[in-house]
Amino acid sequence: MCIFTEELTASLEKLRVASENPSPEPLDELINYIHQQEDSTTVCEELVAGGVLPLIAGSINSSSVEAQGKGAELVAELAKVESCRLGCVTSGLVPILVEKMSSTTTGVALQACRALGNICYEHDGGRVSVMESGGAAQLLHLLQRAASLPNTPDDHQLRLVATGFLLNLLNSYDTVQDQSMEAELVDVLCQYLDKFAEDEDIPTHVLLSLTCMADTEVGRGLVVSRDITPQLVRVLKINESAEVTETCLELVTNLAETECVKTQLAVGGVCEAVVEVVRRHRNNPASDLSPPIIKTATDLIVLILVGDESMGIIYGDGSGSVYQELVGWLTSDLEDLQIAGALAMGNFARSDAHCIKMVESGIADKLLKVLSSHNSGEGDIRLQHAILSALRNLSIARQNKPVLVQQGALEVLLPMATAIQTFPVVFKLLATLRMIIDGQTEAAVKVGSNNEVVERLVVWCGTMDHPGVQGESSRLLAWTIKNCGENTDVITALINAGCVPPLVLMLGSEHAVMVNEAALALVLVFSSVVDPEVVEKTKLPQVATYVLNNPNLPPEIVANVLSMLTAIAGKDTGIECLKKDELKTAIDALTAHANEQVKTLSTALKEKL
Repeated sequence: MCIFTEELTASLEKLRVASENPSPEPLDELINYIHQQEDSTTVCEELVAGGVLPLIAGSINSSSVEAQGKGAELVAELAKVESCRLGCVTSGLVPILVEKMSSTTTGVALQACRALGNICYEHDGGRVSVMESGGAAQLLHLLQRAASLPNTPDDHQLRLVATGFLLNLLNSYDTVQDQSMEAELVDVLCQYLDKFAEDEDIPTHVLLSLTCMADTEVGRGLVVSRDITPQLVRVLKINESAEVTETCLELVTNLAETECVKTQLAVGGVCEAVVEVVRRHRNNPASDLSPPIIKTATDLIVLILVGDESMGIIYGDGSGSVYQELVGWLTSDLEDLQIAGALAMGNFARSDAHCIKMVESGIADKLLKVLSSHNSGEGDIRLQHAILSALRNLSIARQNKPVLVQQGALEVLLPMATAIQTFPVVFKLLATLRMIIDGQTEAAVKVGSNNEVVERLVVWCGTMDHPGVQGESSRLLAWTIKNCGENTDVITALINAGCVPPLVLMLGSEHAVMVNEAALALVLVFSSVVDPEVVEKTKLPQVATYVLNNPNLPPEIVANVLSMLTAIAGKDTGIECLKKDELKTAIDALTAHANEQVKTLSTALKEKL
């Protein structure tokens, strides 16, 4: 039941009496009454329940421009209350308000926009009604017209309200249902960013509206094809509002998920503009938003560098301004910048040509120096992970490996093997060590001679908590054996530390490359003096049988597995453990293999068994 105050009842009665000849006064009284309330929710609900909406509709439809404006303004106030929005739709106000958006009187168009924007706020029913009433087309026309109006306070407010209405209309709504209209809309929004880039609120509305469009397949295609890079760069360069900057960065990040956009952004100078944003907020923090802005900005640059073409553009043959700035971030006192710098170096190091030039210019040395301060259990995990990713990529190029060793990579990395417990970091660490020791005998001997490291590797070979760490530990053991120059002391130490069982398990891997690595390492192991008990404690015959029965393995790998078994069979003490019926059958089947090397090895092995 509605309980009206005397003043409210009087104003509502005036509105009823004036319904045949609408006047703005009773509408204005109701608006003022709502404004005077600390919490206007109840009053608005009572007005709607008391039948005010049909009366307002009459005022908006009247010939009085003042009544039209005040009627629309009253709807805007009522629609601020969530429970009143549906009534605004069911009472037929939406088509009337849509029509009034075309009014040449700025005040009427503005209040109609306000009312519709509020009706649509977090209200799908309102959005649907606006779309069905042709509101999207009317709003587009209004935005086009308002863009060319003078920069008076009223015209500025109209642009602000119209862009706000657009945002509420697009938010969570799939499409404006007309692709040609959406294309026009993108053009208009770009025009707004060009003309009003320095404003605080209009760019925010426009950027968020573009984000809403980019969240739909059709809208994203239109935004991407239009290439709004120049407008985004302009906003980032000249708008000093932290809120606008953050919103712009978030839109660019959204768009940069599309591969071709990464190239657009790199060519269009977005990275340069983002670097300037970082510099601005680092040197003169504008607000509490500065740290998250720096984080979003640095993440965005790293995302753009994920693209091969965009990465090459930014690298600029090692002399690109953004590249040079990112190198400088490695020694920044801000961790977010250090991490972003390291991640960026890892992306730049995706090509051998870049890797070689980067190491020659001292990038690996810089990374190692930073990591040396973070190579304990107390080091920053994100920074450790980022630097190790970069070092791994830099160490892939063959000619970089001895340089990294000379620069003290092992002295920095090996202590981490016994200090770090975080598996994602351990995974990167093991992969980096594996790359560095490839072809580097002294480095491999150094790894294999470090008892603490080897013990930790053997433990990790058995972990079930991180398959990646389990696999990389086994691979590092295999690569250490392969690259240690057949150093008997190292191989013996590895055997005594328990490396044989993990290598046997690795032999049964589903990945052919790991099968091959394990076979080659075991050839070297079994060519040395091996206690038969070491073999007997593994499931080598069963694993070898499984591998040899795999029809999908390349013949070169099968040959290496046979060579490994031959190495064991060459030992009087080792041959007995191979005399298993299933293994003999598998070897016998290979004597008819099409590959000559497999046939020869299997035939010789069959005779020994």
